[in-house]
Amino acid sequence: MAAVDYLVIARKYRPQTFTEVAGQEVVARTLTNAIRSHRVHHAYMFTGPRGVGKTSMARILAKALCCESGPTTEPCGVCEHCKRIADSSHPDVTEVDAARFGNKEDITRLLEDVSFAPQMARVRVFILDEVHMLTGHSWNALLKVLEEPPPHMRFVFATTEVEKVLPTVLSRCQRFDFRSLDLPTIVTRLKDIAGKEGGQLSEPVLYRVARAAGGGMRDAQTLLDQLIAVSDGQASEDDLDLLLGAARGEDLRELLGHALTGASAQALTRLDACCESGAAAATVLDQLIEHLRGVMLLQACGADAPAVKRLGLPIDKLQEFANKATPEKVLRACQVLTGTQGQIRHGADPRLALEMATVRIARLGEVQDLERLVQRIERAEAGAGPR
Repeated sequence: MAAVDYLVIARKYRPQTFTEVAGQEVVARTLTNAIRSHRVHHAYMFTGPRGVGKTSMARILAKALCCESGPTTEPCGVCEHCKRIADSSHPDVTEVDAARFGNKEDITRLLEDVSFAPQMARVRVFILDEVHMLTGHSWNALLKVLEEPPPHMRFVFATTEVEKVLPTVLSRCQRFDFRSLDLPTIVTRLKDIAGKEGGQLSEPVLYRVARAAGGGMRDAQTLLDQLIAVSDGQASEDDLDLLLGAARGEDLRELLGHALTGASAQALTRLDACCESGAAAATVLDQLIEHLRGVMLLQACGADAPAVKRLGLPIDKLQEFANKATPEKVLRACQVLTGTQGQIRHGADPRLALEMATVRIARLGEVQDLERLVQRIERAEAGAGPR
């Protein structure tokens, strides 16, 4: 029964107050001030990347307006209104996913109810997620309600693609832009959750989880949930590589070490091992770029720089690479790999492109750099003077 009742981390630790929504302090402060001064707008547009707190903020706003002690900036979370909103069972708070119910009939049927007075709370709240997915006729129905909203209605719209929202709808909403979360904010939250869940994860692993989530807290929490499960609480770098479909860290670093020291045959052997273990060539390429980026930053800023630590890579290994290659060679290797990314995007075979890049990096000392060759020719021509 316990397995059936398990609640995923992203839902279990969903923010319950404005201050708990990580990284969105400006939005939280504006909404709390609006509630405190009785200046709550009839329609809000929450826009930003996925998993940064838009829907959570909408639910908290609904609680703040409907709470027994409200309108309040700090919903109690224990009254019937707050609990039913948290359970998505409150009759006066309607939450709809426009990606599933965005056609004219669905929206028209829902909007027909907005004229009715609240059943339990002092106001009714209509939360429409992924609002950009609405059809043309649905926009017209929504616009009509927004032009003359009933006094008891509050609308909260959320979208990841605000450019697709009709300007006439946007002009009738107060817009809030939610930003991607920075790595320290995500890591701090993950560390707190991991401690409560009995998981033991090192800070470098947590930083890699945060980076893999691309600035979204929900994606980071989902990956943390998987990581704790696959590792039985004792998560390592190899466990994370397994979940991300990436090459093992040790194999990858051997590949990079051979390439930087000019051992092309050994580098290709390690590349073959990385790909045969199940890692996609494009993923291995991204990992190589990530490691070379770390080496470049370490050479430029030092091992203690925050930019280096945020990558979540072993500092001692990066230092070994920094000792094997000059800053100039590291930069040129980065150029080779980023250029390979472009080739793959334009249809080149990923495995072949990565093999060519590996050999080219290994032979950087043998191949004359085109830019340097041009500079030498220009200096020679300038020294020769006019004929």
